[in-house]
Amino acid sequence: MNPSQKRKAVEEALMPFINGKTLANALILWDEKYAHQPTFALQHFLRELCNDLEIAHMRSRMLQALVSTFSSMQDDRHHRTVEHPPIKHNTVHTAKTSSSPILLMFMALVEQLIDTPGGDASTRIRLYVLENLTKISLPTHERWAFHGWLNQMAPLTGTTPNINTMQQVINLAYVALCEYLGPIKADQILQSTVSNVQKQHLTTNVQSLL
Repeated sequence: MNPSQKRKAVEEALMPFINGKTLANALILWDEKYAHQPTFALQHFLRELCNDLEIAHMRSRMLQALVSTFSSMQDDRHHRTVEHPPIKHNTVHTAKTSSSPILLMFMALVEQLIDTPGGDASTRIRLYVLENLTKISLPTHERWAFHGWLNQMAPLTGTTPNINTMQQVINLAYVALCEYLGPIKADQILQSTVSNVQKQHLTTNVQSLL
């Protein structure tokens, strides 16, 4: 996508959430600091934009909208298929026939680590993992697959992350738990989640992911 297409995508994605001067200022921020950065700078753009407490509570939904809009506005269908997998509103259960047991266990583990705290804490933890994905070396198509999954828009299918990558994502979720809930609570959630996931996936050893 060229800069003008990216700007159009940003405007379309943000219009349901902000308008008027707030939207104009958001586009100025985008033009001045983020228009020529990689698409994965979206999280950093939103983090700066949402310093305004009046819109901070919408940050997670705004990020979903941005990722979805950027994906749908790709000009070349083949390019979109390779680099930005189409978003399909399937459940994780639907994908079981095409995902390996270890990948299914990984998805269950991360989703439970993020969702267990509930409410705003879960939102902050999810955003932390999304923002820090840039620290993990990933092929472009795989990074977009992770974005779609972590934004709760699609299961993690069509990709085969290695064990090291899965361990790094789990570690991000754990670090986020420590950051927002403290290490004692984080350890409790991790132990409980590991136990629950192992009971749900008897044929695969969860310790291989830790």
